[in-house]
Amino acid sequence: MGQKEEKLIKKFRGAIRVRLSLILFIVLAMVIAAGGLMQYFYFMKENSDPLAGPVFVVLMAVSFVLIFLLMLGFRRNMSKLKKIASVNEKMERELEIARGIQMSMLPKTFPPYPDRDDIDIYACIVPAKEVGGDLYDFYMRDDKMFFCIGDVSGKGVPASLVMAVARSLFRTISSHEMSPARIVTMMNDSMSEMNENNMFITMFCGVLDLKNGHLRYCNAGHNAPVLLNDSKQMLPVVPNLPLGVMPGMVFKEQETDLKYQDALFLYTDGVTEAENINHELFGEERMLNAFTGLKGSRNHMETMVKAVSDFVGEAPQSDDLTMLFIRYMNEEKPDSTERHLLIHNDIQQIPQLADFIGIIAEEMNLDHALSMSLNLALEEAVTNVIMYSYPEGTDGLVDIEAIMREKSLSFIVSDSGRPFDPTKTEDADITLGVEERPVGGLGIFLVRNIMDTVQYERKDGKNILSMTKNL
Repeated sequence: MGQKEEKLIKKFRGAIRVRLSLILFIVLAMVIAAGGLMQYFYFMKENSDPLAGPVFVVLMAVSFVLIFLLMLGFRRNMSKLKKIASVNEKMERELEIARGIQMSMLPKTFPPYPDRDDIDIYACIVPAKEVGGDLYDFYMRDDKMFFCIGDVSGKGVPASLVMAVARSLFRTISSHEMSPARIVTMMNDSMSEMNENNMFITMFCGVLDLKNGHLRYCNAGHNAPVLLNDSKQMLPVVPNLPLGVMPGMVFKEQETDLKYQDALFLYTDGVTEAENINHELFGEERMLNAFTGLKGSRNHMETMVKAVSDFVGEAPQSDDLTMLFIRYMNEEKPDSTERHLLIHNDIQQIPQLADFIGIIAEEMNLDHALSMSLNLALEEAVTNVIMYSYPEGTDGLVDIEAIMREKSLSFIVSDSGRPFDPTKTEDADITLGVEERPVGGLGIFLVRNIMDTVQYERKDGKNILSMTKNL
């Protein structure tokens, strides 16, 4: 219910209380006055006072006036009560419709993918009011699970509207983006531009590759999910800022690998901040202790709901309660692993590539000379993107994906800049002197000589450069 509607009802109720109090005061005063006149009338009658008749007429007139005033006041207040009831009924109908629309936007059929055995997922949302500002969403694309959970600041209708916008943006942007940080960045820029009411949303966004269990995620000021594997622990997250605070924010992306039967429990602060009648919080410790044994996602969810309900008891629900449980169920051993790096088109961020290559070299036991060569090829490719793909003075993102296989290492460099195919650049003629050699071509020459295959394609509005080194 909105603030205007609540103020309207409070105004009507206050007016009725004033009127009823005034009528009650008048009735009491007239009853007292009538009682005194009646005593005086009997006194006059016993003493055969000639004024007894007129006094009786006055008493009758007072009684009729009293009855008339009571009926008039009753009629007026009944009209007010009917108006309030009508307003209440109308708002309840509208809020029920709004709740239905809001819930219809979220996945609510479980299991959502009955024909797949590599994922087990369940979710629920319990608004504290008729409509709320919590959201969750998930869907499948290219054997990857895109999912998010969020919590809008505030409650009621305004929060529900922001929630609807956020969910639509998530679906629209993630339909052509693979990077959670890219998705969150674009959502933040869109929401910041139209955030006249200074409302923000905390969100956790993830992309789970169901073929190998690789999870990429970005946390925008939301609660850290619970990671259930061999133990129970909070997933390490960089907090970042919530969405809608200001445009142009930099969001850090993270990644990890899930094994068979590893699970993620995502939730809003309505879980950890649920209060009992003593104003104690449910907290993270009770939440972690609620996970016992190896269960399906639905059973874990029902256990958590019961744990919160038993703790809260008779205390009223103070915040929306939203949970999303995802269990990875692919038993097949992956034939590859992934690592990702997301940088801005700023030449100052090039040194991050050396650290990125160092991590990969350590995991694959690559020798130092090969690592240096790979770093040189990657630096040249990314530098080309920064110099030629994005117009000068504009901010953009460059996504570097490393795919590690037993006998090969591939790098996929993608960006959303203007079309630019570096493979069309002719190799530099290194037999010529520096003064005779035309500008350009040396970078792609180095890349081609270091890597075994180099391919370019323009797909979904992106430049995609793929480079593979056979090992």
